[in-house]
Amino acid sequence: MASPVLQQGTIHPVRSGGSLAVVSAIILAAVLLAGGLIAAGETFFALAPAALGGVWATGAILQRDWTRTIAMPGLIVVAAGATFTQVAPLVPLAGLVMTLVAWRLADLDRRLALTNVIADERSLRHVHSTRLLIVAGVAFALGSLATVVRVEIGSMGALIAGALAVVGLSRLVVLLRRIMRDA
Repeated sequence: MASPVLQQGTIHPVRSGGSLAVVSAIILAAVLLAGGLIAAGETFFALAPAALGGVWATGAILQRDWTRTIAMPGLIVVAAGATFTQVAPLVPLAGLVMTLVAWRLADLDRRLALTNVIADERSLRHVHSTRLLIVAGVAFALGSLATVVRVEIGSMGALIAGALAVVGLSRLVVLLRRIMRDA
C-alpha cells in the first residue's frame, strides 16, 4: 500500500491552524510539569511551565511558529531542572516526552500547512500519530526503567550505550515505516 499522501482518492485542501492534538499535548506537558513542581513544593518554579505552555498553545492556535521556538526548549529546560528538585522522577520524564510529542505534532501541522492539497489527510495523521505514540511509549518505558535500575558504566560505556540507542531507535523507526507501508 502506498503512503497516504500518494493514495488515490478524494483530494482535500489542507487545513491550517493549531490542531486539537497539538494544543492538547502542549497543555498536558505543561500541566504535568507544573503539577509535579507544585506537588513538590516548588510553586514559584511551576510558573515557568505554565507560562511556556500557555505561550506555545496560544501560538499554535494563532499560527505563530516563533512561540514554539521559545516554549519548546524552555519546557525541556524545566523538565531537566525539575529532576534536581524533589519531584518524582517520572513527572519530568512524562513532561519531557509530552513536550517532544507536541513538537512532532506541531511539525506535522506545519508541514501539512505548507502543502496545498493532500490525499487522505486523516490517514496520514493516523499513521503519524500511531508511530509517534509507539516511539513515545517506548521512550517513556525505557526512561521509567532507567529511573529504577542503577548501573555504573563509566563514560566510555555511556558513549557505547548512547550509540547503540541511536542505532536501535533508527532501526525501530525503519521497521515501523516498513510495517505501516505494508499494512
